Amino acid sequence: MARAEIAPAPGSTVAYRGLRDWIEQVDRMGELLQLEGVHWDREMGAITQMLTESSRGTAPAILFDDVPGYPRGFRTLYGQFSTIDRIALTLGLPMSRERKVDIVQAYHKRMQSMSLLSPRVVKTGPILENVLTGNDVDVLKFPVPVHHERDTARYIGTADLVITQDPDTGWFNLGAYRAQVYDERTIGCQITEGKHGRIHRDTYFERGESMKVVIVCGQDPLLYMLSASPLPQGVSEYDFAGGLRGEPIEVIEGPYTGFPIPADAEIAIEGEAVPGNNKPEGPFGEWMGYYSDDVVPRPYVDVKTILYRNNPILTCAPQHKPVDETGLLKGIAGSAEIWKALEASGLPGVMGVWNHEGGPATRFTAIQIRQRYPGHARNVLHVASNCAAGAYNGKWTVVVDEDVDCSDIDQVLWAMCTRFDPVSDVDVIQKAWSSGRDPMALPGNFNNRVLIDACIPYDRKLRGTFPHVVDVTAERRADLRARYSDAFARFLPR
Repeated sequence: MARAEIAPAPGSTVAYRGLRDWIEQVDRMGELLQLEGVHWDREMGAITQMLTESSRGTAPAILFDDVPGYPRGFRTLYGQFSTIDRIALTLGLPMSRERKVDIVQAYHKRMQSMSLLSPRVVKTGPILENVLTGNDVDVLKFPVPVHHERDTARYIGTADLVITQDPDTGWFNLGAYRAQVYDERTIGCQITEGKHGRIHRDTYFERGESMKVVIVCGQDPLLYMLSASPLPQGVSEYDFAGGLRGEPIEVIEGPYTGFPIPADAEIAIEGEAVPGNNKPEGPFGEWMGYYSDDVVPRPYVDVKTILYRNNPILTCAPQHKPVDETGLLKGIAGSAEIWKALEASGLPGVMGVWNHEGGPATRFTAIQIRQRYPGHARNVLHVASNCAAGAYNGKWTVVVDEDVDCSDIDQVLWAMCTRFDPVSDVDVIQKAWSSGRDPMALPGNFNNRVLIDACIPYDRKLRGTFPHVVDVTAERRADLRARYSDAFARFLPR
């Protein structure tokens, strides 16, 4: 595979440039599987699910080539974020760690120290190697998959970024929204209520105006990760990515929309959504492990221009029953934002936040704290479950003490079974923000959620009357790890 055209700038915190260079590095890490001859009709999605569900955090990224019916070199990529090491590579964070939650802490600290950097507009880039307009427009030029057994349509947008513009401020938002293919020139763009892209579209439509949109279907994994992250309104994912990299993201201006499009993107689709132009959308296997809500009319996009690189790579993340390939992506990105919100609220003693992969996104969030005052745990529970990063489709929020690794589900369950009273340590939030992705959503797209205080009761902790935990001291752990480093390196996760 040819190396990316542009090397990382000196001082960049991210050690790769663009999707193709990222794939090369993943290959050198031993985490890339390349398969040929796999069909786009359900086979790619099935292979990805089978590898991911059985690997528990060690599944490879999968690059499919020589797809039946398509030229060699027109590829698809699945499973970008199935391991913590690939997320660390993407964010420019250390590969070594003792706990899974250490990567969230490192990401959180990186966010605190960085400065936002606006993108740099350039005249040209690999994305302009091929430009299709008019009768040449055809989104099925690419090996767009049918991802799941019960899907009835091909979806070109799954691991994508959808670029929309606020009609009043001019702010560009990048969001990961699914895009169904209706025909060569018509695709869907499903956006849940409350998401920034949906607010933009609703605002245009309420004014009787059409909305321009760009759907990028192959891009730097950092941009994809950020497009699926709960960043604050008004903060551009481009600016955030530039801050993480330590250098601006290079963009070209789309020939139809004028929107900033990553100069090294693989595939970009420019189009327009018109008020009142709807088509039935779905069904689709979604991130909670179920097929999406009933097929209903949703706005579609008239495709005006397609830009793509030579030998393009279509990035895919169809999702399925947990654990799936986006569990870590959503978990780590969302955890860091919850941590940020807790500290912004002035809450002390936060030692870790982890969205557990078996409860995708914020369905099961655990927070690790050092209790500082009576009611501290309850303050943390309510802020974590109601901040922007934790509010959407949450279900369980659990807070544990400093001696419990919040990223270890066995330790969290132990705390819930030994430090929790079902009468006094439960709060319930009713009519919270949900969506049709939740099979238990209430009418009006609400849900109810539970908050669990699994900390040692503060007064007993203060008096020292709670039983001592059977454990190994930190000093002995460090000594044994140093003396028997080979054994620990072999059998314990990095």
